[in-house]
Amino acid sequence: MQKNEKSKNLLLVILLISLISLSIAYATLTQHLYITSQTTIAGQSSGWDIRFTAVTCQANGNAAIMQDFTMNATILSGLVSKFNAPGDSIVCNIKVTNNGSINAKLSSFTIQDGALTYTGSGTTQAADEALVNGKIQHNIVYGTGDLQAGLAPSANDTLPAGVTRDLVLTITYPLSASLPESNVTVSGLKTTFLYVQD
Repeated sequence: MQKNEKSKNLLLVILLISLISLSIAYATLTQHLYITSQTTIAGQSSGWDIRFTAVTCQANGNAAIMQDFTMNATILSGLVSKFNAPGDSIVCNIKVTNNGSINAKLSSFTIQDGALTYTGSGTTQAADEALVNGKIQHNIVYGTGDLQAGLAPSANDTLPAGVTRDLVLTITYPLSASLPESNVTVSGLKTTFLYVQD
């Protein structure tokens, strides 16, 4: 019986050593792999920044600039001019810059976005408004410093990161038009550019 007992104990010790050996072997043959990372999605202000960066206007003929453009990043507004004779014009040189890090392209361009309003005064108001209605010519082309000088902007024109495009806005009261009896204010001249990621 003692021999049997010794055999059982020996067998139990061998079994225990085998179990420990298997556990160690399993532990040495397994390995965890981990991938951790972090990313930041840039706000529009850091990667996307299409803006007006300069504007200068000049009156031609007998025209006068009563108030110049006010410029912020995406809007040129407040230009007030006066045409005193047929053929008068205002010419503005405008720079549009891609200050961001993402290439852009022109998705759409509307030279006259919306309706014009004609406001006359006095006894000849209606006749004066009718006389000048549709006479103002409003035109934009790329300027002499641009690769597409003289061409009108069109969809898919590119504006790569860090590049400036030159534009020329011309507003004219044509030589063929007549002057109204009293002043007529034309408002609502609006041009819209929509840039998207290229």
